[in-house]
Amino acid sequence: MNRPVRPAALIVLTACALYPGLTFAFQGVYPFWAGEPFGLVSQWGPWVEFAAKLGLPVWVAPLAKLAIGGMWLAGVPGLWAGDGRAYPLVLLAAVLSLLYPGGPMFMGIVALVCLLAFRESPGTQPA
Repeated sequence: MNRPVRPAALIVLTACALYPGLTFAFQGVYPFWAGEPFGLVSQWGPWVEFAAKLGLPVWVAPLAKLAIGGMWLAGVPGLWAGDGRAYPLVLLAAVLSLLYPGGPMFMGIVALVCLLAFRESPGTQPA
């Protein structure tokens, strides 16, 4: 059975599932649990501020974070299992992580390199 990506890339993608995947999922659930937006040092973050500038409701940004975090957390275990259907989900999560500046953007770039450069070919022997 060939996996969609090589085992070394799966380890890096697991780190990407933890950050930004797990942190996005937490930041997406937190406002509905605590009753206020997640913020560090009294700052709401770029997505909440952007949604406010567009006149969108405040809950749009946390739902977007929850969706992206869910894509990471659902897709990476599927890649470990060798399911090729999880590949587009993780690819979309990596691309959408590029829209959040800072650490998630960096991890999105690393994940894209792993997803696009470390593909398994049918000619390789699985480990």
